[in-house]
Amino acid sequence: MQLLKEGIDFDSFLKAYDFQVPYEVENRESGMNNTTRIINAGSERFVLRIYNNHRDPAIVRLEHEVLAALDRRDPPFRVPSPVRDKKGETVGIAGDGTVSALYRYIEGERPDPEKPAHVFALGRTAALLTSAMSRIEPAGAPLYSPYYELEDTYAAMDERAFLALPESFEALAPIRVRFAMLQKEREGLREAREAAARLPKQWIHGDLVFNNTVAQGDEIVGVLDFEFSTKDARAMELAVIVADLLKPDDPGCGEKIGLLLGGYRESFRLSEEERRLLPALMKLRLLDVALHFAVRLRDGLDREDVLSGIIEQTAFGCGWINEYWEDEWL
Repeated sequence: MQLLKEGIDFDSFLKAYDFQVPYEVENRESGMNNTTRIINAGSERFVLRIYNNHRDPAIVRLEHEVLAALDRRDPPFRVPSPVRDKKGETVGIAGDGTVSALYRYIEGERPDPEKPAHVFALGRTAALLTSAMSRIEPAGAPLYSPYYELEDTYAAMDERAFLALPESFEALAPIRVRFAMLQKEREGLREAREAAARLPKQWIHGDLVFNNTVAQGDEIVGVLDFEFSTKDARAMELAVIVADLLKPDDPGCGEKIGLLLGGYRESFRLSEEERRLLPALMKLRLLDVALHFAVRLRDGLDREDVLSGIIEQTAFGCGWINEYWEDEWL
């Protein structure tokens, strides 16, 4: 499979839907895992998502099942609402197997990680999402493995394959020491992974970060992109968003973490064991992302510089946790 390129014939995806008036396609920034476009049709707005990193409609059908189950719980924020096509389906499958879906647009803007009110609100949203998702039980089985099964998930990207990457790709050679450092971190998480498997489990979003939410004013009003929803340790929901705050170019990330955790504590309280393991869960998230992009490079889906940036960020995050994490934040 190759990355989707610009020059996509969006009409070929949109012709499956019964728009009441002519539509216009508006370019918006897309993430690594999908191509996104805003569709304007008269007074209505929609979001077209074309899934780049898989061609498995079952993943999107389960995502829609999770969304429906969550929406029935009337959470204090909006979640995407899939639109049915002319055949009554919410998942589109192109002739080449590319999977897509159309959703109703949620008004608002991406929250700003430099705005304290948004950081605090995202922590509170993570808590509210954890609470809401604890009450859903979709009929479909999870299709993604929990983070604590990292070694099984990336069995093909084992120590030998991972450490071979900087030897195989010239752009990665200068950071081979980072690969060695991350492999050591990976090996040191064995007991933490076993402990995480014993923590309280539930369905989680699995990729709750700033770019997957919508803000209006100082509040988070929408949570997006449930593609990676799965059953996991419930504390992973918080670990994901805290880990995402660890940026090499952000000297204020510690202050932001304290602020986000304050928002989380306002609406949900983890157990003592969950709090103890949170730094290790954060490392699992960081390493999972690094291994995910290592596989993408191996499979020809990304350039070398993409993984290089991910490795640098992951190494920074793990090092920051080792040096600066404060248990009293929780």
